[in-house]
Amino acid sequence: MPPNTTPAAEALFARARAMYPTLGSTGAEPGEYKRCFDWADMHLRIAEAMTGGAHVVAAHHPLLAQADVRVAEDCLSHETCRWTEFLHNGPGKHGRTA
Repeated sequence: MPPNTTPAAEALFARARAMYPTLGSTGAEPGEYKRCFDWADMHLRIAEAMTGGAHVVAAHHPLLAQADVRVAEDCLSHETCRWTEFLHNGPGKHGRTA
């Protein structure tokens, strides 16, 4: 299973929250504050996409087990296969880079 991206988002939100009182003074840079929020947003979007992929897989597998239901969509089967592979192996496998 791929690593959960939500703890990374939580850590980035906590870092931004810690910077907030010093914004505008000689402390934290507004760019760094924004960067924390942008990266936290990215982590949450990745988690949402992975959840969506898991739902596709969960909905497709019972259909395959039913003989009276024909799943003629090769695209759906391919998509399910790719999500299953990703969720099983995690990101960054098979020579891919992030």
